[in-house]
Amino acid sequence: MTERIPVSGGETEDHLKKIEGFIEAIAAGYRTEGIPIDDGGRIDMKAYQSLYPDVNQDIERDKEWGREWHGDLSEEAVHGERRRTEGEQLEMLAYAIFAKNLRNRFVVARTASHDDRKNKVDTVLLERATGNLVCAFDEVGDTTGVDYERKQAIIQKHNLEGGASLKYGLSIEIRDGNPAIVPAPGNNIPLFYIALPSDRIKKGLIEFRPETENQSDFESKLFTYFMATLAAQINGLELYSGRLNPELKAKLVAFKKIVNELNSKGEKKK
Repeated sequence: MTERIPVSGGETEDHLKKIEGFIEAIAAGYRTEGIPIDDGGRIDMKAYQSLYPDVNQDIERDKEWGREWHGDLSEEAVHGERRRTEGEQLEMLAYAIFAKNLRNRFVVARTASHDDRKNKVDTVLLERATGNLVCAFDEVGDTTGVDYERKQAIIQKHNLEGGASLKYGLSIEIRDGNPAIVPAPGNNIPLFYIALPSDRIKKGLIEFRPETENQSDFESKLFTYFMATLAAQINGLELYSGRLNPELKAKLVAFKKIVNELNSKGEKKK
């Protein structure tokens, strides 16, 4: 029997505000470390002025792209339209789940709008211990059907051709003897997909708790599910080991070790 998830429009808005508030709090914490993350959890392109002379052009191109899709709506109205889509809600939910569970080990960031649009990457993880961008996610929404299979094929092709690239990425450099997270491009990043059925996205929004040190049973199950799907995708990619870019392969091996460790800890808790 299918579980009913009764959610009215007003309730959905309340749940979205709850998760947005959590993301804002995580982003504010990152900014205290000097990491350029805006209130939506996205990498802030304006912090890259010293790296790229065309930052303002990229920002304007993204606005033009938005106008092509949404006409003359204000930025606020465009944001309102996007957050009502399942794709955006899954992206926020996945970001929040990963940030809640991995933020001590990784910087979890939604990509700059330029990389979201051009490089088709939604979320990235920067390993604090090494400074490696070890993986990137593309949240796809569907878990079956033609669109899902097409997305799987696109992501596999992307990985076999060298992985994801980010113009607006992050790295670590030593400043005054201490590690600092800094703006930097990223290349040869393994790309994975995060998929969740529509009713599970809704339930995830309902069950999400905005406290950083507290999570619901369903949040824990979502994190376990996400990590299990990542492990399966890593194993699938390893079948093509001889065709993988060496840098991507090294990042894949490093991330596999972390995923297996986290999955093992999850098994012990059961």
